[in-house]
Amino acid sequence: MEKVFIKSKFNRKLYTKFFYFNLLQKSASIYFFFLAALLSLYLAINVTVNPDADNTSTTIYWLFALFLLSGLPAFTYGRISATVKKIEKELGDKLEIIEISKPKIVRFVEGVQGKVVLGWENFDSVYEYKDYIFMYIDRDRGLVFTKDSILDGDLETFRKLAMNNLRPGKKGKVRYFKRFKEEK
Repeated sequence: MEKVFIKSKFNRKLYTKFFYFNLLQKSASIYFFFLAALLSLYLAINVTVNPDADNTSTTIYWLFALFLLSGLPAFTYGRISATVKKIEKELGDKLEIIEISKPKIVRFVEGVQGKVVLGWENFDSVYEYKDYIFMYIDRDRGLVFTKDSILDGDLETFRKLAMNNLRPGKKGKVRYFKRFKEEK
């Protein structure tokens, strides 16, 4: 039976990349927020240069624009930082063990009672980079591991399992993406 066994420790940089990738690549909300901030800035400038505008409306437009512009870092960096800290608190220095096979994916944390058993149908997409892999369940959940943390099995076995078992997307294709060029 084909199986991949992964053992890894929490990596702050890797989880931060995971969430930033989700925010900037898989989610459109940040772009709508940014467009709203730019639109509010444009409206505030228009009201300011309009000779018929009163001070109250000018102040309201500028406060709204400043509110949106100052909220952008909190919406991005603050949310990601808080999520990574929460995961770091849960995992700490404990080993995360992931066993991937055809019927299921089992994840458990060493020293913590209980385990999570997932089917391939729970996963939306897989993104493979040169040194690490992101397996997305949804916006804030997924599995993150480096390629060198694979102890049993190999990368080709993982790719084969993912390509054969991930649920197809709307176009009927499996959402497995390689985000690097392989050296020949």
